[in-house]
Amino acid sequence: MHPALPPLLLLGSIWGATPAFVKQLGAIGWPPLLIATCAGAGSALVLLAACRLRGIVVPTTPAHLRHYAVSGLFGLALANLVGFTALQHVPAGFFSLLVPLSPMLTVLGAALLGLEPMTRRRVAGTALGLAGVLLAMSPGAALPDPRVLPWALLAALTPVCYAASNLLAVRLAPRGTPPLALATGTLVAGTVQVAVFAALVGQVHLPPTDGLAVSALQGAVTALAFIIYFRSLGAHGGVITSQTGYVVTLTGLAWGWALFGERPGWLTIPAAALVFAGLALVTLPGRRITRSGA
Repeated sequence: MHPALPPLLLLGSIWGATPAFVKQLGAIGWPPLLIATCAGAGSALVLLAACRLRGIVVPTTPAHLRHYAVSGLFGLALANLVGFTALQHVPAGFFSLLVPLSPMLTVLGAALLGLEPMTRRRVAGTALGLAGVLLAMSPGAALPDPRVLPWALLAALTPVCYAASNLLAVRLAPRGTPPLALATGTLVAGTVQVAVFAALVGQVHLPPTDGLAVSALQGAVTALAFIIYFRSLGAHGGVITSQTGYVVTLTGLAWGWALFGERPGWLTIPAAALVFAGLALVTLPGRRITRSGA
């Protein structure tokens, strides 16, 4: 088994639950950017405490601050701005289907920037995963109500933000910095940025007491997700890490079904098979070919 698979599966399960947190809090009156601000603040506090306990200093050099600001902007602030707003109107399962578009965009962007090799195996895996997502969005699977199409288009900007974050986080990350420090700095910067967005649209106020426990849980699991994410970026690169988006699709559909009764159609089963086939092609090690056998 490729060492990237276990953390990708865990990370995908956590991020797949994000739409469920957002919809549950939104249903009891929490505005979307307040949800994002509270979750970001809670997870940032958890990581700051973890850094202190482990004696890890979060560097504040210009290079580090640039990395925190850019990664936080695309991976947290902008992604949450468009995603959490759209989630007030689209099903959680549909939103989860969009997330795997980020691996395709990441692969294409990484090849253009020269960060990762564009191998035929990775292209085939990404194509299979994308085919699975498209199949899951077809009639008989999880096609959303046509009346919410404008909100669905807004939600589609979320994977664009994630792809940009995957690429920029690797490109701008200062070498030798512990993943926990990078995750903490990014969360702090992203939380400040999303709080500014929330203030600009009038969504900053004391959160309702209903849902505080849910928000605290969201903050804790978000902190764990960011630790896993940055460890995977450092160990496996942006392209492989981005494949967690395929897992988010399946876990997001499962959470939507369990918590909100969103029942996908029968085509979701073959769609899931395509998704996992694509994930395997991208992450599992290929057969070594010696020079003499080439």
